[in-house]
Amino acid sequence: MRLYSLHKTAAVELEPAGGPVYIGERLLAGKARISAKGAAVAMDGALRTGNARTISLSAYGAGVWLSGKALPRRLYRGTIVFSSERGLLKIINEVDLEIYLAGVVSGEAQDLSQIEAYKAQAVAARTYTVTRMANHIKEGYNMCDSTHCQLYGGLGAISARAAEAADATRGQLLFYKGRPAATYYHSACGGRTETMAYVWPFEGKPYLVSVRDGPAGAPYCAGAPGFFWKTKIFFTGLTRIARDAGWIAPGEEARGLRVSAWGASGRAAALELYTRTRRVALSATDFYHGVGRRAGWNAVRSSYFKITPGKDYVMLEGKGSGHGVGMCQWGADGMARKGYKYREILRHYYPGTEIVND
Repeated sequence: MRLYSLHKTAAVELEPAGGPVYIGERLLAGKARISAKGAAVAMDGALRTGNARTISLSAYGAGVWLSGKALPRRLYRGTIVFSSERGLLKIINEVDLEIYLAGVVSGEAQDLSQIEAYKAQAVAARTYTVTRMANHIKEGYNMCDSTHCQLYGGLGAISARAAEAADATRGQLLFYKGRPAATYYHSACGGRTETMAYVWPFEGKPYLVSVRDGPAGAPYCAGAPGFFWKTKIFFTGLTRIARDAGWIAPGEEARGLRVSAWGASGRAAALELYTRTRRVALSATDFYHGVGRRAGWNAVRSSYFKITPGKDYVMLEGKGSGHGVGMCQWGADGMARKGYKYREILRHYYPGTEIVND
């Protein structure tokens, strides 16, 4: 797994967390610093090395703390290999699957409260890991530590509840007809999950279909923060975003936006962006990602919205947060509050699947 995958840094500080940390066969007895030096890396501090293609660290027991300028301080264990890529550090950590999983559940389910929801998250995240191990294989590693793969903040961020959930479901995977399922999940569905085909142009899955999230008017995920949201987007801001995203040409101006197709859940599936002279078709997923990357992910929280036009703006009124496919995390927490167990939660959000022990 690549560490600090969203950060660009040329140096990182190391500090043993109490147990032995080895650089090759040499014991690291104190703080040290690894820096990218052109195409090589070098260490100074408690241990010094000359320029090398890679520096390999072995940290077991308590592990090793990594930190640096603009980097969060995080605790890691296992083998960590440092190399230079275009003058910046590339840090790869080999970690036990179940330790990684406890870290992922801690990061991805940190706002939840119910242990059965944590267990459902653990099985979904473990299955997702097994099916996505080739995400970055061409780049020399399996997974990154960001939400592009799954959020992993190291050992120091592991919560007791996440560790308990990972241990209680150890080895369990979600299968559909003899094969591991594609266990996508998201924060809050807004009352109904979405059929995958309306969100991504992938081959459809019979278990990734729109399901109602509880009784009408009382969805399981109703307790999610920001369940209802509203965003006003002025044409000036929409123009800037649309130009930067490549939806319109540099000289064009956005003058309107409307939903042109709906998904099975009632989410927007396709949009039309108006300029003075033409209509530009784009998927609601592209719009959601495009705005999120440029204006923050709280601007448009999901594609579950309706649009009301104004004089020089459009008003988006929506529900939920995230892409809407697969398990609704806040819905899982709501189901657990009502007494449902994690196996029932998973069957609800991934109909037709079953849990097996790998």
